[in-house]
Amino acid sequence: MRALVVLALVSLLSASSTASEVRVPMQVDFAFMRGLLVERAFTDPDQTARVYSDGVECNRVTLLRPELGASGGRLHVTSDVDARFGTLVLGICLFPVSWQGRVDSELEPWLDPALPLVHFRVVDSDVLERDGSPAGAASVLWDWVKRYVHPRLERVSIDLAMPVRDLRAVLPLFLPETDANRAQALVDSLALDGVAIGESGVTVSLRLTPPPRDEPPPSARPEAPLTPEELSAFEAELARWDGFVTFVVKQAGMASSDPAVREQLLEVLIDARYRVIELLEAPQSAEPDPVRPLFLATWQRLSVALRALGASQTQGEALRWLAFVTSADALAALDALGPEMGIDISADGLRRLARIVAPDDPGDPLATPTEVDPELRRTLGFGAPLPPPEPPEVFPDDEVVPAPIAPPPTSSRMPRLLRELLDPGRWLLGTAHAATPSSESSSGLGRDELARLNRWVPTRAELPAYLSLVRDLLRAIASETARAKSLAPVHRDLYLDLQLATAWQETCWRQYVRVRGVIKPLRSRTGDVGLMQVNPRAWRGFYDPRGLTADIAYNGRAGSEILLHYLVDLAIAKSEHKRPGGAENLVRASYAAYNGGPSHLGRYRRENTPKRLRKIDASLFRKYEAVRDGRELEVARCFG
Repeated sequence: MRALVVLALVSLLSASSTASEVRVPMQVDFAFMRGLLVERAFTDPDQTARVYSDGVECNRVTLLRPELGASGGRLHVTSDVDARFGTLVLGICLFPVSWQGRVDSELEPWLDPALPLVHFRVVDSDVLERDGSPAGAASVLWDWVKRYVHPRLERVSIDLAMPVRDLRAVLPLFLPETDANRAQALVDSLALDGVAIGESGVTVSLRLTPPPRDEPPPSARPEAPLTPEELSAFEAELARWDGFVTFVVKQAGMASSDPAVREQLLEVLIDARYRVIELLEAPQSAEPDPVRPLFLATWQRLSVALRALGASQTQGEALRWLAFVTSADALAALDALGPEMGIDISADGLRRLARIVAPDDPGDPLATPTEVDPELRRTLGFGAPLPPPEPPEVFPDDEVVPAPIAPPPTSSRMPRLLRELLDPGRWLLGTAHAATPSSESSSGLGRDELARLNRWVPTRAELPAYLSLVRDLLRAIASETARAKSLAPVHRDLYLDLQLATAWQETCWRQYVRVRGVIKPLRSRTGDVGLMQVNPRAWRGFYDPRGLTADIAYNGRAGSEILLHYLVDLAIAKSEHKRPGGAENLVRASYAAYNGGPSHLGRYRRENTPKRLRKIDASLFRKYEAVRDGRELEVARCFG
């Protein structure tokens, strides 16, 4: 028995060290195939194919309006037929007969033995009446005409030289430089291995044979705590990954006109950034290579959206995205073989991979956006940038502002006019409860009122005035945001109440706190900042990071816009309100996404949601009920 166990272990170890063949599917959808068909076969005016003409129009056959489908493992090309048949005698067409019907041709694919090409041969074709019934007499003439039709359809071929070339260039960049021979052997093994017709398109199988390692892979055990230098490199590596995902999502969004695809891309981007934030929160417990698991997890979702780019692209664009998807699929498949492959998600590799889809873009595809990117916002459904922060002189994220002189405490024995006259804030920063503002800001408040809020940490006595003013600010912002995004009236009140409840849940309506005598923006341990706790890292390129820090109105607008996006484009779009629980589900789902990212949308109804998150969601809903019932100023309880 012991001998058998030892033999089994030896066999297992030897099998794991032997490289396996990897097959990567390259999916060419029917939208792309139809483009090829029009480009190669239906080249006559108005996307028609004049397959036969005797020159005087006595006999002619024209195919038009081609459609593609699949059946029995073969490609079916169906098109309308406009035909005319007659007898030409001395230049005169006798007994002409016109006929319109349909033609159905079956094609099977085959691989070129020398080049990365997929060819097609017509194995059968038939003519039908317009109603799909057999064509009768026309079928007799078809036996004569199809010798002209078949060669025309067989002009179609899929040239995979671009994706194969890009894959050959990318693969070595994801293997260590010390493994140059292994990288070259892997590239040399690349070959097209089969082709099949499926329900959604043509699938070409690409084969790779990884060579065995000369040395065992390095241990994957957790490493010692990171040094400051290693921590800096760790953060830089995650920042490059963020830049890569942002670049690819933006390029894909610009390539697609489908709002559903763009929404998918946005969800992938924001969830990927939330994962980066989690890793940065606990770098000591992260893997030695933090980008590798991010790449694999993100790719599983991103590839679904990229495969759906579809018919809105030109042939060249479609081939570039096919090359990108195939390359990333190959890396994921190779990584699945285990640590013996030694896949390294390097910066150079990511750059080369990104360049596949945008070879002419002059920027660094790994650069993380530091300012608002108007094109990114528009591409992913957020429209034009928000109005700039007020005041324009905002302080950087890593600085603090000295606390202003506190106003005297409110006293019922002090005449109101005297209190206002003695209030230093009235003359320095503007009173928080001025009767008539000198001018209006874009947030709906007076500029003096907004200036005061932008440096105000209220005392207990100031709470009634402070909270009333913040409520007015939030209400004005929510109404403005709902109008700008054309929120349906049926959901307007729910959104307005949810916005106040969210700000209550996140910060008790605070933008700032006082720490050791100085005023600082309120921050969470994960970097969420200000009134609505918007994370500048998660929303890079969408919002001005300085504005989020220093302008309570700007922060309120950003958080309100994000919340409305989750309500409309996720919760309502995915019919959360049509599940048991009705409209209240929209409150729970929208906040869950706001709190944890798009992937948290349905956590309120999942049985495996952690208790900690259930407690957070329950707390938010209690606040929402209070706001809905007109008790929003109970937020004062936060302050004791």
